[in-house]
Amino acid sequence: MPPEEMQPPPPPPPPPQDMMEEEQEEQEQQEEEQEENEEQEEEEQVDQVPEEFVFDSEGVIMDDDLMKFQSQQKAAGRTGRARTQMIFSEEKGRYIKPMIPKGKVKKMAVDATLRAAAPYQKARRDRAAAKGEEVRNVYVESADFRAKKLARKAGSLVIFAVDASGSMAINRMSSAKGAVIKLLSETYTSRDKISLIPFYGNKAEVLLPPSKSVAMASNRLETLPCGGGSPLAHALETAMRTGLNAMSSGDTSRVLIVCVTDGRANVPLGVSNEDPEFVGEEPRKLTKDELNEEVLEMAKQVGALGMQLLVIDSENQFVSTGLAKKIAEVAQGKYYYLPNANENTIANSVAGALVDAKNM
Repeated sequence: MPPEEMQPPPPPPPPPQDMMEEEQEEQEQQEEEQEENEEQEEEEQVDQVPEEFVFDSEGVIMDDDLMKFQSQQKAAGRTGRARTQMIFSEEKGRYIKPMIPKGKVKKMAVDATLRAAAPYQKARRDRAAAKGEEVRNVYVESADFRAKKLARKAGSLVIFAVDASGSMAINRMSSAKGAVIKLLSETYTSRDKISLIPFYGNKAEVLLPPSKSVAMASNRLETLPCGGGSPLAHALETAMRTGLNAMSSGDTSRVLIVCVTDGRANVPLGVSNEDPEFVGEEPRKLTKDELNEEVLEMAKQVGALGMQLLVIDSENQFVSTGLAKKIAEVAQGKYYYLPNANENTIANSVAGALVDAKNM
């Protein structure tokens, strides 16, 4: 074949950074499409969250504590109707009413603006004629401007803080990964997002930022880190920071932190945050009680910020320190003792806690 007739080779695959950007763009596009569909259906449907999220429980052995919790929920006689929280803004959502703008108008409420200008049309035409100016049909001045007040239903953020240290780290991380994928795939409302923060070594890291994309979760969680110490205090601090960032964005009204741990903190917060006092030539050491106090202080802050905390204790009952239960108590959260928790029990307990939080 002559060289001029040969086809050029295919272009090289895009670098990993491009793939991450494509994932982000795809997720944003899905969110915009979902928002448009919801705005069309909002006036016809009543927002209702079922009392139980439906999972295929065939062959799944449910923990006794989890079954007891579900029976208490049914006995309470709740209707399953969640209290809808709305976010009001001038940028995104469904137009509910006009308002006098504060500063620059972002979305003009044309109907209300014309109504505000209507009483002054004759006087403005007469004034223009007196000045010898061309008389227009409609006169609208800046004092007439009205902006659109928009509203949209707020979503929730579930943050998994998973202990990736110790001998059971692989089991905990695998179960948490399965629960994340399961919740993203089968959750009732697509407004809710999920994040995963493993903690191991000297610090916690955000492995999966807040997302509702199953594809992104699968890609980010393909490799699960494990081993090292248990920086439990830093995990709660990182989860709080992630929750606060999500709430400040305006799309999240509730944050549920799910801490899967054996309650054995052994890394000071100062080490995780690289405080010179803890990482110098003669680093400061903390006693076991001081380490536990750091964790409990972080848990108190979680509760003070209005975030919900669900602690899943994976420790063997015979060697349990009791710290996991104290964490839930000081944060005014929920505590489940599930030493053999799998993805189904974790997903169901999280779903139940999320519904309960929405009914508060």
